Amino acid sequence: MSTYEFRVDENGFLSAGAILEQPTLVIEELVVPEWGGGKIRLKMLSAKERDDFESSMVKMGKNGRQQLNNENFRARLVQLAAVDGEGKQLFTKHDIKTLGNLPAAGLQRVFNKINEMSAFSEDDLKDIAEDFDDDPTESSDTD
Repeated sequence: MSTYEFRVDENGFLSAGAILEQPTLVIEELVVPEWGGGKIRLKMLSAKERDDFESSMVKMGKNGRQQLNNENFRARLVQLAAVDGEGKQLFTKHDIKTLGNLPAAGLQRVFNKINEMSAFSEDDLKDIAEDFDDDPTESSDTD
């Protein structure tokens, strides 16, 4: 997996400037046999993009309680990370539904690569889902 390049000093330490300066965008190519054997470019998500994606996994239900929003979540992640040759998003939010209608095997392959590149783990996604496993008939603490 590619990583960002950061400048370190002679003792191997990072300065605040080295950490905060805009690192080079990491883009990897993935062959997708299920999509005719063509390649797709994928970028590593920033921390903010990953947080935004995780936040999108939550929606308010009709009862005013938070609910898991896993609708097209693979397609939503692919939409965020697929880029063109200049590093610009390949798909818009309007493409998510169409992406979600693609055969699952190819979309899953791309989704898995994005997870690998952006340090998502199965446990991360399970943790999000577990927050919503409570019985909705049980009383809960309110804010």
